[in-house]
Parts: sequence; C-alpha cells; structure tokens
Amino acid sequence: MSLFATLMGGLMAVLVISLALTMARLLIGPSIPDRAMSFDMVMIHVVGLGAISAVLTNESILIDAVIIVAVLGFLGTVALARYIEEGGV
Repeated sequence: MSLFATLMGGLMAVLVISLALTMARLLIGPSIPDRAMSFDMVMIHVVGLGAISAVLTNESILIDAVIIVAVLGFLGTVALARYIEEGGV
C-alpha cells in the first residue's frame, strides 16, 4: 500500500469519527438552528468521504455523485434556513 493511500485512509478515519460526533449533535441538538448546522456539517462530511473515495478508487462516476450530494445538501440547508426564518421554530 502506498503512502498516499495510507494517508487518505487515515483522513477517512478522522472524517468518520467527526461524522459520528456531528450525527450525535444532529440527534440531540437542543434547537432547530443547531440541527440545521449539524445537517450541513453531515453533508460536508459525506461530500468529503465521497471525494476521497473517488480519488482512491479512480472512479469518475463518484465525482458526479459527490456533486449531486453537495447540491442536495445545499438545498436542504437553504430549506431549513427558510423554515427557521419564517418562524417555524
């Protein structure tokens, strides 16, 4: 295994640990804005994991999936922000 693959594996492990902590915050967040921020962070972690997987496996289709997940995450965050703005809290 190359040094690059080892470093990317370590980075993925750190991202998975961070994702688990962010998911805990999403589930027990005391308020809607906390959950909205956690949702955004979860989507960022998923995009990061997908991008690293695309680099490691050299699969170009994963790049398309990462782009779609990023756009859907952005739209979800905008929808939650709109809900909060309209007084849905």
